[in-house]
Amino acid sequence: MNHCMVEASGKIRWINTAGFEIVMSNGKHILLDPFLSGDVDGIVCHPMDLDQIERCDYLFLSHIHVDHGADVRRIQEKFPQVNIFVGDLSADPLCEWLGLDCARIYRVRGGEVYAFDDLKAEVYTGRHTESPRGYYRAGRKFRNPDGSLDLSAWFGNLELYNYRLTLSDGTRIMVWAGMTSPDQRNRLRGVNSDICLMHVSPKQDFQEFAQLVEAMGTRIVIPHHYDFTEEFFKKVPDAMKDMSRENQERFIADGEFQMKEYLEALGDAVREKSPAARLQMLEHHKWYGFGFGLG
Repeated sequence: MNHCMVEASGKIRWINTAGFEIVMSNGKHILLDPFLSGDVDGIVCHPMDLDQIERCDYLFLSHIHVDHGADVRRIQEKFPQVNIFVGDLSADPLCEWLGLDCARIYRVRGGEVYAFDDLKAEVYTGRHTESPRGYYRAGRKFRNPDGSLDLSAWFGNLELYNYRLTLSDGTRIMVWAGMTSPDQRNRLRGVNSDICLMHVSPKQDFQEFAQLVEAMGTRIVIPHHYDFTEEFFKKVPDAMKDMSRENQERFIADGEFQMKEYLEALGDAVREKSPAARLQMLEHHKWYGFGFGLG
C-alpha cells in the first residue's frame, strides 16, 4: 500500500461497515456492500452522500442485510448500467424489497466464475456470523411490525457469499465476510490474494481469524465492519454479552468496549500465525493507492 518505488495501479476507499469503493487502473469503479446512508435505527456510522460516487460499473453484495444493501436502488437509479451481483436466493427478495430493475442482476452461487473483459469474479460460499441465541425464521428479529417476514433480515442471515476479484491490472482482492469457521478455512485455503478485505467481529475467536488469514495466504488484511460494532456497543451495551467471556474481561473497561486495543491484539494474533501478514487500517472516505513492485 503506497510503498517506496511502487506506482499505484488502482485505488480503494473504505466508506463504512463493509462498504468499499475500488477504482481499477482502467478507470472503472466497483462498489462492495455500499451502505452510503450509514444509519440503522439511529446508529449512525460514517455516512457518505451519493454525490460522492462518480461512477459504478460493478456492485457486489455479500448478503442483503440493511447495512449492506439498503442503498442499492439509489445507486442503480444513478447508474442504470451497473452490474449487480447477489446471492441466488436473495436476488428476488432484494428486488421485491427495493423495487430494483432485475435486468442486470447476476444471481450467484458458490463455485461460479464471472469473467468480463476487465474483471474476473470468483464466488465462494460463506456463512453469516452466528448469534449464540440462534436464528429462527419465526423469531421476532426476522419479522416486520405487521408480522410479515423481513426479507432483508432473514435472507441476509440465510445466504452470504465472498468474492475474489481479479482486477484489470491483475491485482487480486478477496472480499470476505462472515464466520471464521473451519469450513471457511477449507474453502479458501490457498486463494493467495494480494489484498483481503475482512469482516471483524468481537464475537469471533482471534485464533480462528489468524488461521483463516494463514490458510488464504493473504499478506495485507484490511479489516472492516468493526466501526458499526463500536457504535452499536455504545448504544446497546447488552450486546457485548454475545462476546466470549475472555473478550469481555479483556476489552471492556468502565462499561465500554476498547476497540483500539482489540484490533491491536487481533493484529498480534495474525502476525504470530503469519509473520509476513499485517493488518492495514484505513480511514473512512480516504483514498488509498495500491500497487505491487520493489519496495
